[in-house]
Amino acid sequence: MTQNITYSIYTGPCSEMADGFSNMVNYVTASLEKEECKTLLYLCTDLFNNICMEDLRGALLAFAKQAQAQAGQAQAGDALLMELMFRMKRYDILKKVFGTNRQQVEGILKKGAVLSDYRVLMADVSENLGNEELQSLIFLLSSTLPKERLAKATSFLDVVVELEKLDEVSCDKLDLLEQCLRNINRMDLVKRIQYYKNREFQNLKVSVPETGTQHLQALMEQYEMTPEQRGLCVIIDCVGFDGEMMNQTFKCLGFKVILHSLLGLKETQKVLEDLTRNRILQGVNRFVCCIISRGTDTHLLATDSSRLGISLEDLRQLFNPTQCPSLCGKPKLFFIQIYRTTEVPNPTSMYDEYLETDVPGRHCSRRQCANARTIPASADVLWSVCRAEAKLLEGSGHQSVYMCALNSTFLLGCQRKMLLLDLMEEVKRNVFSYNQQNPENEYHLQLSHTLRKKLYL
Repeated sequence: MTQNITYSIYTGPCSEMADGFSNMVNYVTASLEKEECKTLLYLCTDLFNNICMEDLRGALLAFAKQAQAQAGQAQAGDALLMELMFRMKRYDILKKVFGTNRQQVEGILKKGAVLSDYRVLMADVSENLGNEELQSLIFLLSSTLPKERLAKATSFLDVVVELEKLDEVSCDKLDLLEQCLRNINRMDLVKRIQYYKNREFQNLKVSVPETGTQHLQALMEQYEMTPEQRGLCVIIDCVGFDGEMMNQTFKCLGFKVILHSLLGLKETQKVLEDLTRNRILQGVNRFVCCIISRGTDTHLLATDSSRLGISLEDLRQLFNPTQCPSLCGKPKLFFIQIYRTTEVPNPTSMYDEYLETDVPGRHCSRRQCANARTIPASADVLWSVCRAEAKLLEGSGHQSVYMCALNSTFLLGCQRKMLLLDLMEEVKRNVFSYNQQNPENEYHLQLSHTLRKKLYL
């Protein structure tokens, strides 16, 4: 006779609770097939940031420990496991481990889910694609993904992961997948993607909080804003539009503003690297980096066009706790407008010195160094990148719809004392509304954050 094992959620002492959760993890991981484990890891990609994902059991335990330390949520691991088994349709495990059923979990998830809707959607599409359809989809993507990567793909999620690496697919960038599914005549899956996209804009949820979930963050404390410190905003306007407007915006918000205009790549590099070494950051409670530049999807070109430019990822890493300990634990906000140029720079002419993010010898206090070791490198960041075509700059008196939305929303939101994430939802609404009326001149807005606490401007 099969023994019915039920691990109830325990609310007693932490050590006993930890043992109970460890037992649950052991049972769940032992019950999953190899492909199910891959799906589970994909669903948890955003939650397991800075956690080694090679060991599934260890990753789940580390997440629970991290959630307990950062948000005081002792049952975050239980909630995650329960939702994972529900999303993966392992109702047998729900019954044995949690003593619950599908209908009960559905009711719980209506009050707040842990996993992102985007990753749940991708897992759902993967489950409903047959092998022949997968091969047809892989063929359609042969001009987008390198052959060696496609050859290793054994599931739809494998393909999605590779597309995510190239920034071809994300929570707010699904047009490519939608078109491929149309081409293989899977209109039912196309409708699911369209439903997700419509719901995303209706609900206006800021996407991908990488170090936790939105409902966990809502319970966290506010970032410390001491009276003797101010926010610092650095604006680099390499286009000649909107830099002065954003200068006035952040001055009105009480920030100290430094504005640079029409810089080349070397000048932009020097400004950013010098800034990370500047002692002014020690007296800053919030940091804003606002850049307006021509570029590609992944690089900033400044006023140059013959070189590949500055990588967005390198820019982001330049201000992490290791490279810039003065900003460790402080909110770092990036607002970037890229005008995509049709002139593709020659990669062979790129100079490797642009943004050397592995810079040794940075001086930091004992407290800063300790914080840099305990706070995840990607924490406390809001990353907002808007891409539009460079042809828009040819218009007389051009202004970025995205920058104008930031300007009006921030000024009004500050008066109303609104949370930054709520303000970004309003910005997203404004950009989406413009795109609906001007489909030929769309702005593509990417929003993500790793903020651990509430933040007001």
